[in-house]
Amino acid sequence: MREIPVMCFPHAGAGALYYSKWRHAFQGGVDLRIVEYPLRERRLGTPMPASVGLLAEQIFAEFADVFRGTYAVWGHSMGSVIGYEVAKLCQERLDNPPLVYFGSGSSAPCDSRFKRVKDLDSAAGLNDVLRRYGGVGEEILRDAGFVKYIAPVIEADLRLMGGYEDTAKEKLRCPIVLMEGREDEVTTGPWADYTDVSLQVFEYDGGHFFHDAHRARIAALMESKIQTLWQLKRASADRRGPADRLMSEMR
Repeated sequence: MREIPVMCFPHAGAGALYYSKWRHAFQGGVDLRIVEYPLRERRLGTPMPASVGLLAEQIFAEFADVFRGTYAVWGHSMGSVIGYEVAKLCQERLDNPPLVYFGSGSSAPCDSRFKRVKDLDSAAGLNDVLRRYGGVGEEILRDAGFVKYIAPVIEADLRLMGGYEDTAKEKLRCPIVLMEGREDEVTTGPWADYTDVSLQVFEYDGGHFFHDAHRARIAALMESKIQTLWQLKRASADRRGPADRLMSEMR
């Protein structure tokens, strides 16, 4: 099977370095493309857009060639929302939804607005937010140099999410597969409003950052879903005429 690009949208404060270790978890058939947000790593000097919608527009433009073909989306926490907004643009402008949308550690977009923006204004509140949403432990919080780097990044990401609100609940024309930690506080029920294709929820031991403890299992699940859906897509193309098959191959 050809490698299918999986667009990885990191959680608040994270970037390519955090998710690069996931590349070794896949056994084949997946080309992991990690989206790099502003203010970190190679984009350290790039300002954050004023809204999630504007960030999604930038990502859509950057990866337009990928989105014209067969691809999947995976987002964790904040990345789940950004991935959803990008997938909507792909549907609207290219008539090409993802092969499958994977969401992890995230409530549905309608429930994903960050509601603790005021806590970011105090040191104590920011530290608590870093623990909860940035996966930052006490040992890291004692590293003043690292906190000086990571705190503004997470703060900018969460302020961005503080201005996000989804009321339209636009459906994705693809299966949605959710992966959640049993001890996390997300609510998966409203995700049913975001697809008419299929919705599956898989639970794992752990809290908000459960995915790192189950990397091999989650990668295997994602790869299995992608392979199955790719084969179904090819079979559907084979049942159509030569012109349709050619268009399918071009995708």
